[in-house]
Amino acid sequence: MQPNEYTEANREMWNETADIHTQARGIELLERVKQPDYNRFDAIEKRIFAEIDLHDKAVIQLGCNNGRELISVKKAGAGRCVGIDISDKFIEQAQQLADAANVDIEFVRANIYDTPRVYEAQFDLVYVTIGVLGWLADLPTFFEIVARLVKPNGQLFLYDMHPILNMFTADKGLEITDSYFRVEPFIEGNTPDYLDPSKNVGAVAYWFPHKLSDVIDGCLSHGLALTHFQEYPHDISAVYAPFEHFEKKPPLSFSLVARKT
Repeated sequence: MQPNEYTEANREMWNETADIHTQARGIELLERVKQPDYNRFDAIEKRIFAEIDLHDKAVIQLGCNNGRELISVKKAGAGRCVGIDISDKFIEQAQQLADAANVDIEFVRANIYDTPRVYEAQFDLVYVTIGVLGWLADLPTFFEIVARLVKPNGQLFLYDMHPILNMFTADKGLEITDSYFRVEPFIEGNTPDYLDPSKNVGAVAYWFPHKLSDVIDGCLSHGLALTHFQEYPHDISAVYAPFEHFEKKPPLSFSLVARKT
């Protein structure tokens, strides 16, 4: 398959997923985002955003899903905010939530690889959180795009599941089921949704394993100098949470901040 074919298949999967998540979250999320102090950051994000200082910063989130994180960024004091996501339906949800939250955010339905050139060198911060990198077939091009989006001295903040988890299958515990150096994508279809396991997502999707060195090299090869890196024993994927209780466990998540030199 060509990269655009993988992308289109994943877009169909996320559009199907969006309907399930709308039903699962219902009116409750719409009501929560209306609160002036709405914020869904965990302790790691709160600390790193405090260090970055969001005040009046121009922020773009790649893979923004339904916009909850970006709404939190805006309410925390950021200036211009733009969210990019491949899913038509998640972008629709994001706009509905932003309207309910009474915040001005620009949401764009686009493949990350087709991020409009008009956004180049427009942002102080590129924000990427859980579950984005694994849907990207071409990581070097992704980091090239990140480097083009940030202003000189701008930053990337990446907070994601640890790629070592691709070696394991969540319901099999610490049994190693795949090589850390696997390059072919995982193929999934007709699988339970991660938010509402009672519903199945029928569309076929492709998840691409990447090594941690691929992430770090992606930064360094595109003029993004690391200023922070940390690994954690807590899960942010909503898939590997049972691993938190193992006495002997792999790293479950990581955070990275890099500055454009």
